[in-house]
Amino acid sequence: MFRIAPPRAIAAALGGAILAGVMAGSASAVSWGTLTASYDGKSRASGYGDFYNSGATYAKNKVLTKDLSADGNTVYAATNFLFFGDTSTGGQGWVDNGYASTPEHNHTYYVTNYLSKGLDSNSEKARGDIRVCVQLGFPVSDSCSAHAYPTFSY
Repeated sequence: MFRIAPPRAIAAALGGAILAGVMAGSASAVSWGTLTASYDGKSRASGYGDFYNSGATYAKNKVLTKDLSADGNTVYAATNFLFFGDTSTGGQGWVDNGYASTPEHNHTYYVTNYLSKGLDSNSEKARGDIRVCVQLGFPVSDSCSAHAYPTFSY
């Protein structure tokens, strides 16, 4: 003997299957980090995150940053959005298509922010040039981490 599931259970299962299909159709997130910015021999900022295709419309960077030193200086993350395509010199390569940075903060716990840029319709690849920085104040330049370069195709 078998039992027929109630309509709500069938609807929930069907909705889950549709959501799984939609999620499978989008690009996976490319994780980056942990990056650390140092100054004067001391680690000052930490960050990590995911760079991904958001709804086939945006290159999105989920960024988590943290102040490691609690010394009054603020921390932030910056992303240059690059798309593969025709360069100004006539060849093909990574073309810078915009910059975004998170708000500065001095929290000693990870703070989440999202940075995004519309996908370039003339390209099929997006790359983030990402770094984590500590704002040291004039006249000292900000100190930033090494770069991460997560990339996805779309």
